[in-house]
Amino acid sequence: MSNIDTLAQLFMKFPGIGTRQARRFVYFLLMQDPRYVDVLASEITALKKNIAQCTGCFRFYPHVDTSTLCGVCIDDADSATLMVVEKDTDLDSVRRSGSYAGRYFILGGTIPVLEKDPASKIRIRELLERIEGSVADGLTEIILAFSVNPEGDFTRDYVIKSLTPLTSQLGIAITTLGRGLSTGTELEYSDGDTLRHALKNRG
Repeated sequence: MSNIDTLAQLFMKFPGIGTRQARRFVYFLLMQDPRYVDVLASEITALKKNIAQCTGCFRFYPHVDTSTLCGVCIDDADSATLMVVEKDTDLDSVRRSGSYAGRYFILGGTIPVLEKDPASKIRIRELLERIEGSVADGLTEIILAFSVNPEGDFTRDYVIKSLTPLTSQLGIAITTLGRGLSTGTELEYSDGDTLRHALKNRG
């Protein structure tokens, strides 16, 4: 197998990248100045060394000190609310919208509708631990902010079922984003106004 084939197979592991697009990436790199390829390779190598995963919300962030928490978790945010999102890009989208000032938790994805072991696909155990640890900080509401598609809806229902025994005991409300998001929408691609409307009309 040639370097072209090997690299194309590696690119195909990226989300949404098929065979044709993967090979386009490879040929694009072959046409670039060697310095560009060297910088790209260097940055990829440095990625795992310089980026850490927050022990609080599980987002990836530039690791600049000895803290295991990212700046978002350290920040003096509203500790009464905890927004649960699927992935880092969703958290980034909500932050850019300026519509939410509380804390976050990244679930790690969604659950396929026919999945036999849902707990293996998301951080449900870690979420339960985060909720228990946030009660002393005044947590009163958990906002489930998932994509409006079959997997997002299935994940939402599973998370609600998993959290309800604990949240009922602790008196914590579980809400979901309002339907300002149209069906089929991924949170990552929603604009600020849509997110603000969905948050305002959560229930």
